Amino acid sequence: MEWNPTQFFNGSNDLPAPFALVVLNQPINERAFGVLNENACFTICADGGANRFYDMMKSQEKESTHLPNAIIGDLDSISPTVRTHYEDLGVPVIEDSDQYSTDFTKCLKYLRDHTAQIIATARSTPEAVEWGNRLEILILGGLGGRVDQAFSQIHHLYTVTQQQRAEREVAGDLYLISEESVTFILQPGRNTIHTPRANRPGGAAGPQDCLLEENIGIVPLSGPARITTRGFEWDVEDWRTEIGGQLSTSNHIRADVVEVTSGVSVLFTLELAKRFKRER
Repeated sequence: MEWNPTQFFNGSNDLPAPFALVVLNQPINERAFGVLNENACFTICADGGANRFYDMMKSQEKESTHLPNAIIGDLDSISPTVRTHYEDLGVPVIEDSDQYSTDFTKCLKYLRDHTAQIIATARSTPEAVEWGNRLEILILGGLGGRVDQAFSQIHHLYTVTQQQRAEREVAGDLYLISEESVTFILQPGRNTIHTPRANRPGGAAGPQDCLLEENIGIVPLSGPARITTRGFEWDVEDWRTEIGGQLSTSNHIRADVVEVTSGVSVLFTLELAKRFKRER
């Protein structure tokens, strides 16, 4: 399985695979958003995420010109002022009162149900004719606040990725963009991750044009895992890792393409380049 998370951070230089942005009710990494927004096909806010989006745009005096494509959730968190503002501007505000799903998973369901329409609209640009029918999903969230909310985001990233494994030909990959990292769930088997322009010894990219810092982490979530790695400073072979035992954290990228082979799904996280990190 191949992963190419840095393609979304190339700005207007290279057109990435079609992707949607999901804005959660968490602090937004504005630096990352500024780049991702250049090529996003669709932006959807999860309930109170609309408040975060509105505040970000209002700070730039763009709250009436830069709009999300849709807002969905049980609508218990969006402020009345923000809801009225976007409704008056024609943004669909969709109430979904299903108590067995979160605002986040409601957004994912909406994107799945409307993937063909979203991609068809995006294909109106000449550069997009070679796009496939998969819609990658980038989740703008935060892992630096409440610990329980951070675990909730990791939990949903893991469970939804597992649910979509059987449908990967039509369901795009999920990436969590937090304050300083891009995180995703590697699948059982061999995973090839493209890591060009990492700020690493011997790399071609310098601090001003790099996409990634050198640090990575591999964390098993559902129990022990045995992993084999290639392309890192400290590679391992059939190495047992588990929470409560040995963990692969703060390893370093040493190649433009790295590999992780695992018998079970594991979390993989990359440190974003400094220029994409959220300002504190």
